[in-house]
Amino acid sequence: MKRVHQRQRMPERKRYNMKISEAVETIEKQTRRNAAVCSLVGSRNYNLHTEGSDHDIIAFVIPTLEDMYGHDEYFKQIKGDGYEIQVHDLRKLPDLLCKSNPSYMEIIFSRNNFMDGDMYTLLYENRERIARMNLPYLYNSSVGTFLNKMKYLEKGTNGTQHLVERYGYDTKQAMHAYRILSMLRWFADQRSFEMAIRYEGTEAGMERRELLLEIRNGKFTPDEIKDVLEKRLKETEEGYKEKYLEAEVDREMMEKVREGVKEFILEETKKEICTTQKEE
Repeated sequence: MKRVHQRQRMPERKRYNMKISEAVETIEKQTRRNAAVCSLVGSRNYNLHTEGSDHDIIAFVIPTLEDMYGHDEYFKQIKGDGYEIQVHDLRKLPDLLCKSNPSYMEIIFSRNNFMDGDMYTLLYENRERIARMNLPYLYNSSVGTFLNKMKYLEKGTNGTQHLVERYGYDTKQAMHAYRILSMLRWFADQRSFEMAIRYEGTEAGMERRELLLEIRNGKFTPDEIKDVLEKRLKETEEGYKEKYLEAEVDREMMEKVREGVKEFILEETKKEICTTQKEE
């Protein structure tokens, strides 16, 4: 089956100095499974990264016969110098997309990614429709992410204690809490998930980026940032909640995603069986 590497389209190519082909090679070597989807995500995908930001990568691998027989969903975390890769079983992807988990929805909008041929046709070419197929879940999931970020605002995480000590709160959690609500508002207004998650290009996009980086850099006091975030949540609930929750669910697209991934796995499983039989 032909594999498609989506070309990097951003002019500043050096900002993605880890080649996705190297990530795919690392994944397949360490997991002994073929990658179906592999995408750069997080701050480097949003254009919110700093010079020291890690390369965060999410990948989905094709389950082996052993995985299928054992009913196990494969997972592995791979960490290296300047990168972290989450590797999931491809069977998990349809549920994540159908439930509109924003952390995983962005993999089909990554500008530095790899998708096996049929996955590219199914996911990347339908990406905007997929992003809109379950707007009620997208809203609830995004607000849930916001509230979870707020839990760590004062105490931080294992990797952000230095920010709490310096600024009195976790500025990274604050930035992402604001970003997730900004995404909801921008997506509703512009009808483009691509524009909603990325901070570049237009004057409005760059202004949004500047504000988020100011939050990340601790411009606001702890009391000020709480007010900013609480106000943002209130505005989002009052202006957008009803619009999202009353949106019709695109069950046709959901079924297309589920069936498309299932058929892809079935074909890959047949190939594995044929290869095993030839070796015997």
